[in-house]
Amino acid sequence: MSATSESDPPLTNVVDTREFFFPGSHISTLLIHGLTGTPYEMRHLGQRLADAGVRTLGVRLAGHARSPEELGATTHNSWYQSVVDGYERLREYGDPIVVVGQSAGGVLATRLAIDQRDAVSGLVMLAPAFYLPLWQRAALRGLARCGQVADKIYLHGAAADVHDGAARQIHPSARLMPLGAALSLCELSALVRPRVNRVVQPTLLLHSRNDHTCPFKKNVDFVMNNFGAVNKRLVALSESYHVISVDTEKDRVALEVIDFVRRLMPRTGHELAVG
Repeated sequence: MSATSESDPPLTNVVDTREFFFPGSHISTLLIHGLTGTPYEMRHLGQRLADAGVRTLGVRLAGHARSPEELGATTHNSWYQSVVDGYERLREYGDPIVVVGQSAGGVLATRLAIDQRDAVSGLVMLAPAFYLPLWQRAALRGLARCGQVADKIYLHGAAADVHDGAARQIHPSARLMPLGAALSLCELSALVRPRVNRVVQPTLLLHSRNDHTCPFKKNVDFVMNNFGAVNKRLVALSESYHVISVDTEKDRVALEVIDFVRRLMPRTGHELAVG
């Protein structure tokens, strides 16, 4: 079963956007959703990990799954604090911790892996947002010149970048995205990129060639050429778009992550279930 708190937003009629926790043993995973996303986008993966016996926590980043104004009042430092808080909750169990982040969550997961060093046992990135499309980066650089006015600008939200039509229809999407949040993501990526050579943990990267939000080649080349980990592996997807944890190949994503986590478990004779 999942644990929630009274401060969590209420359930919608369709999906559960609350933070979740699934019990398990021997190893823990910290799941981090993306910008304007909710824990829902990590819930299927979290459930599959739990079914395999992995302790799993899906955090809600500060300001997310609420109003655009609440998101606009946060920055990447607020989001990172949510990640650190989740990490500290899992650290109490004394088991190895694997961090799994999607999109902006992948950048936040990388920052945690750099900051915590050997205390994080493995890093999984699902379509990380180290680079947005060139035209978006240029547009955001121009809008950044608005100065403090940028905090009052909201961009119309688009449908989630999901290939599967049924999954896209029910996926919770933000009606408005604060410009400040997009600029803060760019600031976060610029902060983390020069430090990725310090990533020493085994690293798994999953990214779709058809990603419209975080270009495949730019992000994959950056990770594979610059991360310091000796043990790096890329899984290139071909049918999904950006939100690969809920898209057409979500079950392949889950199996790849479970296999990666299994390899990092202490040798206790315990085997993860896979299926």
